[in-house]
Amino acid sequence: MSKIALMSSEKYHADDTANPPSLSASIASVLLTQSPLHAWLAHPRLNPNYKEVETSRFDLGQAAHALLLEGEDRMVVVDANDWRTKLAQTERDDARAKGMYPILRHQFYDVTNMVAEAKRFIANTELVGIFERGKPEVVATWTDGEIHCRSRFDWLTDDRKIILDFKTTDSADPETFIRQIGRMNYDLQAEMYVKAVEECVQVTPTFVFVVQEISAPYACSLVSLSNAYREVGKAKVGGAMDRWAACLKSGKWPGYPPSIHYAEPAAWQVAAMETGEYL
Repeated sequence: MSKIALMSSEKYHADDTANPPSLSASIASVLLTQSPLHAWLAHPRLNPNYKEVETSRFDLGQAAHALLLEGEDRMVVVDANDWRTKLAQTERDDARAKGMYPILRHQFYDVTNMVAEAKRFIANTELVGIFERGKPEVVATWTDGEIHCRSRFDWLTDDRKIILDFKTTDSADPETFIRQIGRMNYDLQAEMYVKAVEECVQVTPTFVFVVQEISAPYACSLVSLSNAYREVGKAKVGGAMDRWAACLKSGKWPGYPPSIHYAEPAAWQVAAMETGEYL
């Protein structure tokens, strides 16, 4: 059954539904860039020893995300300059255990300034007013044949026509971010989210990345995919689904191929050799 509904972060990331294990964009990315074995290891329903990995950068981005999109201050400010001390680590772990986002003292100013700048930026774009006509962290669950899938949107408008995805990075320059899309499989994510809405409500939404820098001036940009790039994303989604279905059916989750791989030099290396640059 396909549906769009609210679901807690804990339940979503645990894949806590009555369905068989489901495929998310993050697991699909692992299938394509690493191996089925890595995907099995990263899935909370497949790996009995699964443990979510947390990092300080993750906390910073998620704190800004919660404050901007959910209007909810879930930050716990730890009075320390870094995470090296035992006390700081204990406070960090306690905060995470309560579903909060621990950040260092100096990061608090980064987060609040990021949110203020993001709101100012969006108010001067064609997305003005979007935070008054939608909801954060909405979850879609659907099936593609026998494959169960799930997606969790940072922001989905009430009419289901726009999906916003908030990305924090070192540079929000549009061209710099665009060069990361293929490598990070953001195109796969975008198309899987679009497919989720299409399957649930028969609406084809526009997917927009809100990209923001994590240091001053906390600059922002908006990036979406061209029709050609969308086709690349669709192909990746299809490939990941095929691999997922095959592994579920066989019960086998192989790692990398056991054969020897022979490395070929890049064109510039061959040119350098031929011109005697290495002599």
